Amino acid sequence: MPRSGSLLLPLAALGAALVFLGRLAFVAPPSPSLRAREVRSLVAVSANPNSVPTGLVWPSPEAEAKLREVDGITMYPTHAWTDDMKPIVPAASKLDATPVIIGVAADSGCGKSTFLRRILGALGTEVTPGHTAIGDMMTVVCLDDYHTNDRAGRKATGLTALDAKENDFALMGVQIEALKQGKAVYKPIYNHDTGNKDPPELIEPNKVMVFEGLHPIYDEKARSQLDLGIYIDIVNEVKFAWKVQRDVAERGWTEEQVKEDIEKRLPDFSAYVDPQKANADVVLRYEPSDKGLPYLKVKLIQKKGGAFPMITLKKDITLTGSEPGATLKMYDDDWFGNAVTVVEMDGEIDMDNMEAQLKEIEENIEGLNAKSANELSEAMVKLKSSPGSQNGTGMLQTVIAMKVREIYEKLTA
Repeated sequence: MPRSGSLLLPLAALGAALVFLGRLAFVAPPSPSLRAREVRSLVAVSANPNSVPTGLVWPSPEAEAKLREVDGITMYPTHAWTDDMKPIVPAASKLDATPVIIGVAADSGCGKSTFLRRILGALGTEVTPGHTAIGDMMTVVCLDDYHTNDRAGRKATGLTALDAKENDFALMGVQIEALKQGKAVYKPIYNHDTGNKDPPELIEPNKVMVFEGLHPIYDEKARSQLDLGIYIDIVNEVKFAWKVQRDVAERGWTEEQVKEDIEKRLPDFSAYVDPQKANADVVLRYEPSDKGLPYLKVKLIQKKGGAFPMITLKKDITLTGSEPGATLKMYDDDWFGNAVTVVEMDGEIDMDNMEAQLKEIEENIEGLNAKSANELSEAMVKLKSSPGSQNGTGMLQTVIAMKVREIYEKLTA
C-alpha cells in the first residue's frame, strides 16, 4: 500500500461515480427514510424546542467581551453557557473502573449509526435515544457539539465545520480527560436541526464512552485519552456516490448542489479529517471492488503492536453462489510508515446461503476472541437487513465491535 494511502481522486472522478448512482441501492442504505430515523434514534440530532441562537460569532468584539475562564479553561460564549455552569464538575457517583474511551472518526454519511449498533450488540447493552445517547453501560457523544460557532457563525467566518479553527479542541481534550478520570462535564450542544448552539448538557462518566465525529483523533490531547482510535476511510469514488444518493433522497438537493458541497468540503477534509487515519489503531477502508462499482472491497487495516487486538485468516477464502461472489484474503503492508496486517473482503456473500458462508468465514478467523463458536455469524444474522450486511461492511464492523468488547473486558478486569 503506498504511503499516501488515501486514494484521493481528482474531482473529475465524481462524474464516474455518478454513472453508478442508479446501481448503488445495496451500497448505500436501502431506505433513506429509515436510515434518517435510525440516525435520529442514536446520534445527536434531536432538536431542543427552546433552541435560540446566541447571536455571537467567534472571533468578534461582542464574543470577546463575554469570554470567561474557569479553572484555566476558556469558555467561549458561542457555546451558550449559562452563568452557573462550569466545564468540569464532580460526578454524581464513582465508577468501579476507569471509563474505556473509544474514538470513531468519519465523515458524515458514513454509516456510523449501524456500526454503533453492532458495538452495542457485542457489549449486550442499549442506549436511550436523546441528543446524547446514554445507557447503563455506554454513552455516545457526537463531537459536532464542539463546533465553536453555530451554523450562522460559520457563514460569517466563511469556514466549514471540518476546519480545525471551527472546533474547540482545547475544551474537547480536557473534557474527555475529565470523563476518563471519573468526573462529569457540561458538554456543549450543537443542534443539527436548528443550526444553533444550545446550552450545554451534563454528561456523567460511563463504563464505555464513544466519541464519534470528524475529529476524535486529530488533537493530541484528545487522542492521548483514547483506548482505541477507529477511522472509517471511504475513498472518494465511493463517498461521492453515497453522498449524492443520500443528499438527493433525504435533503431534496439537486446533483449540482451536491457537487458544489463536495467541492467546498474536499480541501478541508483532506487537510483536517483524512490525516487522522495515520494515527488510528484500526482503519475500516472502503474501495471499489476489483469487479467495479457498485460492489465494494472492504479492508480491516490493523496496526501491528497497536491497541487493536489483531485477527488473522488461516487461509484465503472464495465464496460463490451469487454474483459477484466474495473473496477474503490477508496480507502485510505499510500504512503511513506503520507495519499493518490487512484482512480484506471483496464482493458479496450469497444472502440466500448467508449463515453457511458466514460460518465458513468464522471458522477461518483466528484471534476473534468470540464468546461462542458462532457469535460472529449470529450477530450478522440478527442485523441481516442492515446496510452492508452482504459485503465486508457488516462482517468487519462486527469484528471491530467484538474487539471493543475485548478491550473493555481487558481494561476493566
